[in-house]
Amino acid sequence: MAWVPEAQAVVTPDLANLLGRYMRGAVTGGTGRRAAGAIVPVAGKTGTAELANAPSHAWFIGFAPHGSAGRKISFAILVENGQYGGTWAAPAAVDLVAAARQAGLL
Repeated sequence: MAWVPEAQAVVTPDLANLLGRYMRGAVTGGTGRRAAGAIVPVAGKTGTAELANAPSHAWFIGFAPHGSAGRKISFAILVENGQYGGTWAAPAAVDLVAAARQAGLL
């Protein structure tokens, strides 16, 4: 069995809940709206890494399910030259969360 480090809190539970609500807001009404159709509620943040001579990289970080005390997954999705996080990376999270649910991880 692989060694798993003991979990350590880096923020207070209240701050973690606040950040989660903000991340959920980015999905329900912000740049991550394309992840709003996930089979379970997703919370996340989009991003775009601009490049000088190529289309920007798109990213989306997050977790699911939001608002549940049960098992969760977290993820970081990077689409090279995907241009905008909300355009390509956020929809990829929908597929990832569906696959995690199908695999019994959620």
